Amino acid sequence: MPPNHQPSWLLVFAGGQHEPDALLGGLREELGPLPVVGGCGAGLISIAGASATGYECGILLFSSALEPTAILCVDGLDHDETDAGRRLGGRLRDLDLPPRAVVLLFYDSIRSAPPPVLHVGSRLLEGLYEGLRGDQPLVIGAGTLADVELSASYVFDGQQAVRHSAVAVVLPPSIAADHTIMHGCLPASDFLQITKIDGARVLELDGRPALSLVAERLGLPRAALLARQPLPSLTLGEKLGDPYAPFNDSQYVNRLVIALDPADEALVLFEADFEVGSRVQLMSYEPDRMIESAAAQTQRLLATTDRDAVLCGIYIDCAGRSMAFSGMEEDESAPVRQQIGALCPFLGFYSGVEIAPFQGRARPLDWTGVLLLLSHRG
Repeated sequence: MPPNHQPSWLLVFAGGQHEPDALLGGLREELGPLPVVGGCGAGLISIAGASATGYECGILLFSSALEPTAILCVDGLDHDETDAGRRLGGRLRDLDLPPRAVVLLFYDSIRSAPPPVLHVGSRLLEGLYEGLRGDQPLVIGAGTLADVELSASYVFDGQQAVRHSAVAVVLPPSIAADHTIMHGCLPASDFLQITKIDGARVLELDGRPALSLVAERLGLPRAALLARQPLPSLTLGEKLGDPYAPFNDSQYVNRLVIALDPADEALVLFEADFEVGSRVQLMSYEPDRMIESAAAQTQRLLATTDRDAVLCGIYIDCAGRSMAFSGMEEDESAPVRQQIGALCPFLGFYSGVEIAPFQGRARPLDWTGVLLLLSHRG
């Protein structure tokens, strides 16, 4: 085997039923002491299909010609996500990255459970950009999740499985990246103003208890809404830019409602970046629209990509979009895996949070799919 074809590192995502240390041990028995990056996934997406049993394991093996410039890890997400991001951004800045350097970023989503308390990805990204101090690498990644019950999470930092940590893989300058974002939510209400919020807990909308107002707007008795937990179809969306512009997916940041708190009449979100004064709308997913978006966005990306230069495809898909969680009868990842799998090696997984450039900088997203194509830089 030519030297530049020797294996160099692995990107690995494994279902929540795997014991991560045992998994790493098995990989080392087969492949030797190669760096392993990635973490847990609430399911796996491959060329053959999508599965969320918890026993899946997906691997992309990279050659030494594609060895990372650096694999960086910071801990302390359970103490201060912003500080962890700032430290990671500073370490990236110290590398003096070239323009459009590609950085894969993974962090574990769950701070503690049960009940689930989450690491806030928006704070991690805010700190990251503070630490970068103007540098603008292309940052794409995910918050990892072991299962849709939000019971646990971890990441691989190159050597071991760790918690409360974020890992950045700086890809070599020879690799370029193209990406696109899949959507699929539509507004289900007019604009509502958040008038009371505590972190990820929305307590009041338009001056009224949030839970009661949402039940009213959805035309459901409060008890019926509470009986639907977990909520596979409800998000709050913030429209960026002109609020009166025609509907456009690319203007919305959506936050999944992961739980309802009847004691405080609160909606519990997956992220904590909304604030008092934020104007949001109730958003509902449309299965057909999700599949259409996945097909159309994949086709658009391929139309602008040099197919001969593509090395691999990675699909980071919100766990809420999986058939296991959403109750959909069709797999929305099918257009992605079928088109990309026919072109190059492909790995997809279900995440807690998707990270991709949106409205000028990398942001944590919910209820999206992020497709990344890595290519030889021309």
